[in-house]
This record gives sequence, C-alpha cells and structure tokens, in this order.
Amino acid sequence: MPNPIFPALLFSFAAMVLLLFASVSPPVWDKISFLDVRTPAGETVFGVFGMCIKHGQCSHRSVGYALSAAGAANVNLNSTVLHNLTYTLILHPIAGFLAFLSLVFGLLGIAIANRILTILMSVFAFLGAFIGLVVFVIDMVLWNVLKNRLHDADISAKLGNANWLTVAAVFALFLSTCTAMLGAFGRFATGRAAGEKY
Repeated sequence: MPNPIFPALLFSFAAMVLLLFASVSPPVWDKISFLDVRTPAGETVFGVFGMCIKHGQCSHRSVGYALSAAGAANVNLNSTVLHNLTYTLILHPIAGFLAFLSLVFGLLGIAIANRILTILMSVFAFLGAFIGLVVFVIDMVLWNVLKNRLHDADISAKLGNANWLTVAAVFALFLSTCTAMLGAFGRFATGRAAGEKY
C-alpha cells in the first residue's frame, strides 16, 4: 500500500527548491529577481541580499541593503521604512529551511514509521507556509511601493519572477501541511499505530 505522506514529501521538496531559487536572487544570481527596473542607464534587478545592474556591478551581499536603481537617482527609493523592509527578506531562506526540516522529518517518519515524526513534518511545513505567507505580503508591499514610485517618475519597473516562486512555495507548504496531517491522522493511521510498516 502506498505511503499516505508521499504527496506531503513532494510538496515540501518543491517548496524547498522554490524558496532556494528565490533566496539566491541578486546579487548571487541575476536571472531570478523580485523587481526589474529598466532605464537608459541599464537594468537593475533586486533580490533578497542585494541588487545588481545587469551585466555590471552588484551590491555587497547583506541582510538589509540600500535601495537604488541605475538611472533613477532623482527617485526616493531608500526611505527608512523601505530600507527596513529589506531586512525582512531574510525570511525567504528561513521559510526554505523550515521546508527542508519538514522534508527531513517526513523522510524519517517514513523510515521509522513514526506518527510523531509525521506530525512534526506537518508542524514545520505549517511554520514554513506561515512565514512564507508573511514574507510574501511584505514582498508585495515593498516591491509595489518601489514600482509605483518608479512609474511616477516615468521609469519602467515590473515585479520579478521570485515573487511568484514564493507564492508557489507557500501554496506547496500549505498542501504539505494538509497531506501530512491526513497521513498522520487519516484512515491509514490505525495500521501504523498498531506497528504496521508502510
């Protein structure tokens, strides 16, 4: 009989990978970004730990960074509130780590056939989903405020693909939470409680 928490494992793995990709956004990898700004001076992409001017210079990696874009010196991007919101972007890798812990506890739950480990998988998946949802809301506020300020100055800006990776990861973690709970307390739980391996 197939294991009822296999779907939860797949969802946790998918969420971990998606959050990993979102976390290695600029200045590490400029193909994935939260905000893309295009000016005649060049394209600037923003990520979790910094920003890059495409095919050019990147900021130093740090938790929280000063916001600026090439060719947008006349736009106030670096207000205190927006600068402080960049510190919260560290929640992306934290949510990814919680997805990893969910995956580990799920694998251990299968190997040892232990309901407690399956419940822990669900708890870590829920925590990851909750933190991911919080950081997604922060992303939408931060990047849309920046985008609107740039549009007001007639500068092209659009949300990047890392935002949608975060949404997909949150959705996958919520599905992982539900399917892990069904695996722990569903109709298959009686056989496991009696010591039956699955």
